[in-house]
Amino acid sequence: MRESTREKVALVSLGCPKNLVDSEIMLAKLSEAGYELTPRAEEAQLVIVNTCGFIESAKKESIDAILQVSKLKESGACRKVVVTGCLSQRYKGELSRELPEVDLFLGTNEYDRITELVGNGNGRREVFSHHLIAYEKPLARVLATPSYTAYLKIAEGCSRPCTFCVIPQIRGRFRSRPSAAILEEAQKLAAQGVREINLIAQDINYYGKDVQGEIDLPKLLEKLNQIEGLQWIRVLYNYPLGMDDPLLEAYASLDKVCKYVDVPLQHISDRILAGMRRGITREGTYRLIERIRENIPGVVLRTTFIVGFPGETEEDFEELMEFVRRSAFHHLGVFAYSQEEESIAGRMENQVSPKLAQRRQDALMKLQTEISARLNRKMLGTIQKVLVEGISEESDLLLQGRLATQAPEIDGVVYLNEGTASPGQFVRVEITDSHTYDLVGRILSSP
Repeated sequence: MRESTREKVALVSLGCPKNLVDSEIMLAKLSEAGYELTPRAEEAQLVIVNTCGFIESAKKESIDAILQVSKLKESGACRKVVVTGCLSQRYKGELSRELPEVDLFLGTNEYDRITELVGNGNGRREVFSHHLIAYEKPLARVLATPSYTAYLKIAEGCSRPCTFCVIPQIRGRFRSRPSAAILEEAQKLAAQGVREINLIAQDINYYGKDVQGEIDLPKLLEKLNQIEGLQWIRVLYNYPLGMDDPLLEAYASLDKVCKYVDVPLQHISDRILAGMRRGITREGTYRLIERIRENIPGVVLRTTFIVGFPGETEEDFEELMEFVRRSAFHHLGVFAYSQEEESIAGRMENQVSPKLAQRRQDALMKLQTEISARLNRKMLGTIQKVLVEGISEESDLLLQGRLATQAPEIDGVVYLNEGTASPGQFVRVEITDSHTYDLVGRILSSP
């Protein structure tokens, strides 16, 4: 334990939920070591920025956050700035030269050694190793999410060959966590009041396939479904490959597993899919969507697409627009292609101009707003189970919550303008109004 000075630490977590889990592990380690956690960076003597370095916009956000935090050395209590995460790992050596105001850079394998590394005082400005986090056992976390919901990382890294992505270079090959550690962690979360868990991994369908004798994702879902206290289990990031019959059956038959399939398709043109090395064709994609809808009654689909990939023509883009019209996804995200220097796609010829990629992104999202609004109107008059999140950010006169088919942070919400309930409570709601992405309803009772 540290001396009783109770040095304060603040952590700025950027990027995806997988990064957030890493941040929660670091917070637990720091708390165990005697640091006082604070959400206010200006009060902290130690400030950690856990960065994202996946695409250009994320890199810029991370650099801006580092520079802003570094200014606290002059205006706040800050004495040490530590940078961790994907940006640090990706640009090791380079960042330390460009950002002398940062005291320590750590890679993506150092999270469970955070207290040892920030407190050793040996003057090193960079620590990167091949040491892997001890995922064979449950790791303590300080949840940064509301008390009723949590993310649960079931694997690390990725082994897919997608040409636009640098995650394998940053995070390493796919590594499943042992099922015993996952189940123990889920049981502890449920015991402390978590009612909704969101399973996350870069390629979650591959879970268990890299470990001889381990269970696969459908069997893991069966075991998680038996944990008392949990009510919703949501699976995030289903790679198109691996959506086999046992997994579809698990979605359909397990009552706690949300009927919400998040399958990033990225494109529909055979030529672009081949260039991306996605391992699936146009025909296979259409068949996949049909199989999911046939096998999981009431399923809600979410997907993402990349527009402006090298060589994407107007014909390719129009094919994508038509696919979205026909498929009518409930939730859809669109990214303008980001040319990443270490990626295979970054070296391809016929790079599409950022302006054209942005126009295509805008056009596809405009189409999706029409689809989302139409699908939401079909919800009018229905009775739905809603997880209450608390007072709405839109107005303190409203509560807000989510359906099982609305993932936290990325999808719409349900505004509740009649009735009362507490955060974390499940209630029956009649849907009385709809908007492009959000719904409005009145609380009838607890389920």
